[in-house]
Amino acid sequence: MNVYRGRFAPSATGSLHLGSIFAALLSFLHAKQQHGQWLVRIDDLDETRCSKSHSDEILHCLSAFGLESDGAVVYQSTRLTDYEDALKTLERQRILYSCTCTRKSLPKGPYIGNCIHRLGKPLLKDAAIRISTTKLSTNVYDLLLGPQMTERPGDFIVKRRDGLFAYQLACAVDEHIDSITDVIRGVDLLESTPMQCFISERLGLVSPNYGHFPILVGSDGVKLSKQTFASPVDRRFPSKAYSKLAKLLSLKDTPSDMDPASTWLTFFQSVTTPAATNVMAGVARTLSV
Repeated sequence: MNVYRGRFAPSATGSLHLGSIFAALLSFLHAKQQHGQWLVRIDDLDETRCSKSHSDEILHCLSAFGLESDGAVVYQSTRLTDYEDALKTLERQRILYSCTCTRKSLPKGPYIGNCIHRLGKPLLKDAAIRISTTKLSTNVYDLLLGPQMTERPGDFIVKRRDGLFAYQLACAVDEHIDSITDVIRGVDLLESTPMQCFISERLGLVSPNYGHFPILVGSDGVKLSKQTFASPVDRRFPSKAYSKLAKLLSLKDTPSDMDPASTWLTFFQSVTTPAATNVMAGVARTLSV
């Protein structure tokens, strides 16, 4: 029987905000509920946006919140050879093709296939690489939401024009290398699941189980994120952030916002089954801060 292995994989583009801590906490709680391991992986592929200072700040913040990885922290930037090997495996299957379309030239929505005539031909330099998704299934069984069906993604990019490996390819490879059995993350990433499962299938790998929980949004209805300049949490006072999350989850008899992070984690673990999991599995797709 496989040992449960979950993960939290923040991008090293800035400090963690309340939505990030929410995601880390719920994936951590799910792992502990299953008596499993919880790992941290840093997404630092984009050298123009990521930095070591951001990575260090993220790890210091997680530590302050009591969210410690059960293994060595992994950095995606150390796995370029693994991603390249995966790309070559897909290329041998003749399901990749070069795409010279610019983002501005394309309508919103799934890729319309302008460059599909290059399918199976030698890949061009200085072009994006797409994967044919004719055999991709959009049916997903979600651990928290039950059966789901997402929209067809079109032939998505697996390597960008600037040479960076795309999120979908890197994550599929990472989950295999790290022996991840369960991925618990925000519902905004639900549409990525079929793409990552498809890549894993084409590489002959076993996909992890996926579960998606509601995301946090601000008063304007926009997801809390680094891109929308969400305020960083203050790692000096983790209990204040935990107290705010407890209120969002409608939890009762909570610790004080002056109690240490360890007290809060003990509390959260004690109510994971009756409260937190029910909230994660609820119909609501967002929780307003």
